[in-house]
Amino acid sequence: MIIISSLVNNSFLTEDNLLNILKQVTVNGILACGMTFVMLTGGFDLSVGSVLSVGAVFGVGLQFQVGTGGAIVGALLIGLMAGMITGAILSKINANSGEAFMITLGFQLIYAGVALIYTNGGRMMLPEGGAPFYTALGQGKIFGFLPVPVLIFIVVAVISHIVLAYTTFGRRIYLTGGSYEAARLSGIRVGFYKMVVYAIAGFSAAIAGIILSARVNGGLPEAGKGYELYAIAAVMVGGIAGGEGNIIKTLLGVLTIGILGNILNLMGVSPFNQRILMGIIIVAAVWMQRRK
Repeated sequence: MIIISSLVNNSFLTEDNLLNILKQVTVNGILACGMTFVMLTGGFDLSVGSVLSVGAVFGVGLQFQVGTGGAIVGALLIGLMAGMITGAILSKINANSGEAFMITLGFQLIYAGVALIYTNGGRMMLPEGGAPFYTALGQGKIFGFLPVPVLIFIVVAVISHIVLAYTTFGRRIYLTGGSYEAARLSGIRVGFYKMVVYAIAGFSAAIAGIILSARVNGGLPEAGKGYELYAIAAVMVGGIAGGEGNIIKTLLGVLTIGILGNILNLMGVSPFNQRILMGIIIVAAVWMQRRK
C-alpha cells in the first residue's frame, strides 16, 4: 500500500506528510487500542465515540473549577467510570452480541446527551489566557519534531501490548474471548474481566478526547461522533476477533485506514466520495480477512 501510495502522489513519502499521517491517526489509534481489549473478549462498544466527547468537554470545562491537572484526572476518571458502568451491565446480564449492540448503542446516546447537557450544546472554550500544558497535549512537540499526541499514542500502544502479551490479566482476556464457558469453568471471573475491558476502552476514549480538545483549543459535545466506527473498523481490519490478535495487528489496521484517508486527500477526492470509498475498502478488507 505504501509503495502504491508513493507512486500515486510524490508528496506521500515526505517527512511532513508521514508525520501528518501519524498525527491524524492518534485519536483513532488510542481508541482502537482500548477497543482491542473489548473485541478480544468477543465484544464491541458503540459508546466510545460519545465517551470521547465527554472526555473532551470535561477535560476543558473542569479547568475552571480544579485547574488543568485536576481537569485531566477528572476527565480520565469519568471515562473510566463510563466504561465500567457499560461493562458491569453487560456482565450482569451476560449479554450476547445483539444485546451488547443495543446496550452500547443506548449508552452512546446517554453519554452523548451528557456532553450536550454539560456544554448546553455549544463549544466549550479553554480558560481565558489559555492552558499551555493542556494545549501541548494536542499541539506540542518533543525534541522539536515528534508531536506529543503521537508520543502518547505510542505509550498507550506499548502499554497495551505489554499487558496483553506478558501479563496474567492479558492471558485471561484471550482465554475469555476464546471460549467464554471454558474460561468460566477454569475459574476465571469472566464477568469481572468483561467489565474491566470496557473500563479500559472508556479510559482510552477519555485520553483521545483530551488530545482532540487540546488540538482544537476547546471541547465540542459531538467531537467523537463516528469515531467508534473507525475504531471498530481498524481493529477488524487488523484481524482481531474473540481470543485472536494483538496490538501490533491493531496498529496495522489503524495505519491502513490512516494511509487510505491520507492518499485520498492527496488525490483531491472529495470528503463525500471518501466516505463511500473508505466504506468499500473496509468491508473488502474485513471480508478478505475472514476468507483466510
